[in-house]
Amino acid sequence: MHASKTNDRGQTWTLGHHDRFVRSWLAPAASAASHQPPIVMGVVHGLGDHSGRFDEAGRWLAGRGIHVYAYDQCGHGKTPGRRMRIPSYETLLQDIDSFLLRLRELHPDASVGFLGVSMGGNLVLNHQLRGYSPMDWVVAASPMLRAVNPPGPIQLTLLRLLSHLAPDRLLDKPIDPADLTRDPQKQRAFLDDPLVQQQISLRLGRDLIDSGQWLIEHAGELATPTLIPHGDADVITCHRASIEFSENSHGRASVQIWPGGAHDLHQDIQREEYLQSILDWINATST
Repeated sequence: MHASKTNDRGQTWTLGHHDRFVRSWLAPAASAASHQPPIVMGVVHGLGDHSGRFDEAGRWLAGRGIHVYAYDQCGHGKTPGRRMRIPSYETLLQDIDSFLLRLRELHPDASVGFLGVSMGGNLVLNHQLRGYSPMDWVVAASPMLRAVNPPGPIQLTLLRLLSHLAPDRLLDKPIDPADLTRDPQKQRAFLDDPLVQQQISLRLGRDLIDSGQWLIEHAGELATPTLIPHGDADVITCHRASIEFSENSHGRASVQIWPGGAHDLHQDIQREEYLQSILDWINATST
């Protein structure tokens, strides 16, 4: 996949009272002018991930007129602080809100929406359903609504107990890169990436389970136009839960199932077709 040369850079932004590392891929003026209104995308990455792994997607979208901004979440990537130590689930939602408001300040006339992937998909959906600032549209890709292999009742009870006793205790969560993408080059890049984390705290594990179930139960309250792309070969997050959310949303969320697609669709072998489908949907939604 070839991407146009665009203006990409990294810098630290203060979101609320906290510093977050931000990358941006800004569309050339001629390309950006092709969209009326202008389109701005904020990106929220998944568990253990970071904004740098969206470089190819950011360049591709910027080359087609979309301004793209992605930040490293608390405890992730190049954002300052202890690795994978996240004070609360609400901290993650508040960061999204601060990031959204900053993007609206930078681009007051734009259509501003978010792409959230995996845990990021869970977060952007919860952000929209829990009374934070409205987005113009949402793409929740492979969202963490329910795991393909969720913990059983005994494991869940134990998790709830331990998460109260030692909420910041980290558990190893090794990931097989073949579960993320079918592209061998992308698999090697994942293994060689020093910023990738493969751990999760007891608190965050509990909160992701609870917030994912809450989303499915409250999908009917969704007001934001939403696209949910999901690969049916995803062995991490359950694509059937995405279908269930869409069915419960009374038409506000459209699910898009990718046959054979792995978890990270923006890194998978069909990524150009996937990004084009997102771009087409955003264009249709923003006009």
